[in-house]
Amino acid sequence: MSETNKKVALISLYRDDTSGNPPLGSLYLATALKKNGFIPKIIFKSESQIGQIESEIENFKPALIGMSVFTGYLNKRYVDLSRQLKDKGYLIVWGNAHASLLPEQVLRESAIDFVVIGEGEETLLELAKNLGNKDNYKNITGLGFKGENGQIVVNPRRNFGDMDEYLIDWSLVDIEDYIVPYFSGKYKRTLMVVTSRGCPFNCQFCYNQVFNNRRWRAHSAEKLIANLKPVIAKHKIDAIRFLDDNFFVNKERAFAIARGLGLPYWAESRVEFVDEKFVVNLKETKCQEIMFGFESGSDRILKEVVKKGITVADTIRAVTLLKNSGIMASGSIIFGLPTETEEEYKATMKLIIKLSEINNNLAFTCGWFLPFPGTGLYEVAKTLGFKPPEKIEDWDIFDRWRNDYEMAWVKWDYRQAVKYSRQVVHLLALAHKRNIPFLKTILKKRIEQANYFFPLDIYLFAKLRNIYLFSGQKNFITRLIRRVITYIIKLKQIK
Repeated sequence: MSETNKKVALISLYRDDTSGNPPLGSLYLATALKKNGFIPKIIFKSESQIGQIESEIENFKPALIGMSVFTGYLNKRYVDLSRQLKDKGYLIVWGNAHASLLPEQVLRESAIDFVVIGEGEETLLELAKNLGNKDNYKNITGLGFKGENGQIVVNPRRNFGDMDEYLIDWSLVDIEDYIVPYFSGKYKRTLMVVTSRGCPFNCQFCYNQVFNNRRWRAHSAEKLIANLKPVIAKHKIDAIRFLDDNFFVNKERAFAIARGLGLPYWAESRVEFVDEKFVVNLKETKCQEIMFGFESGSDRILKEVVKKGITVADTIRAVTLLKNSGIMASGSIIFGLPTETEEEYKATMKLIIKLSEINNNLAFTCGWFLPFPGTGLYEVAKTLGFKPPEKIEDWDIFDRWRNDYEMAWVKWDYRQAVKYSRQVVHLLALAHKRNIPFLKTILKKRIEQANYFFPLDIYLFAKLRNIYLFSGQKNFITRLIRRVITYIIKLKQIK
């Protein structure tokens, strides 16, 4: 990169139906660049704002454009944007999970000049320092590029760095853009942060297997607290969401951070970590919600397919221990795992009923399995009929939230389940949380029988949830309608 142009643009996109997450990956990269004399610009846009990006790039005129791409829904958008900017003469580098998992496929796209594999701070920095010095590219670990004759070259991966070297420089973004309400509006000014990377466990569906090589590394508690305290004070932050893949790998460190920041928080953990002492520490440190990977109600799936290292009994025990703690437990559920039978799917749904009856302060995140490249279950899915897309733009069909998601590796008729199981589970959890017997009974029967035909009740309850019954709105009319609906439902139950 010439001394006259040390500008690097970092682009991240997000779905129109999501908001609030700051561009943490780009912030780490920008911090590394700024620390070494470069001028970074973070461009973080929703899919409907993509049309604004070209003019921002033209005004900034960077020497290099980086794009942070995760496998799935927005892949085609990134490809189209790369082609558009490449036509303007810019150099394009892709990083994050998709480039790391499929570097050769990404580099076959003519609009993409480089890929960064794995952690990007040091690799991107070296690329920026050597931009234009093509003979040096082969010496940059973690870099993929195109040689003189267009051949694809992928260098060895880089060793993981010290996270404390690049504690985020929060001045690189307007933090006010990423402060959001949390916990049904109980906390108005929540900030999302990352304190560690990776996970040492062996879940066969997880990108961590390849991207992080099952390695966990973290900011030291002391330095992270010192980094965040001024931000919290200046912006009057009243809650924190820790977005680590597994915040509690080192429990002592995790609780030290929570105590040091002194704010209500949300975090992820594993069910086997939960014991009486763990619950006490969660309460003492103001944990509001903790998320686990429940994954399945089948011990065979957990042991032989996912290789999760837990049992269904571990999940039940954790949920039971958290009962009456005041801490919401959230569980991630994966339907449609390779070799999962219809009976095992039904067992998972019945486990959801049981957990909801044990502890009414539960929430569930339910989605259908995605075979991420390089993971163990990616290879299993391929043997069962999955054909990976040959072009990077075609990975945009890879969306576990779609109601028409097709899964060649599932050997039973899953179409009705894909369309309705997520809604039923969410409604059941809400019915237990609000203690509405009539609604609990109807949804329980639906789930037990795996019957999604003529789902008028699901449709109506979902509408009531969104408009009146479970809304957090405070206006008088909404409250009145909600009370009337609840009263009618209870009358029906008495009859």
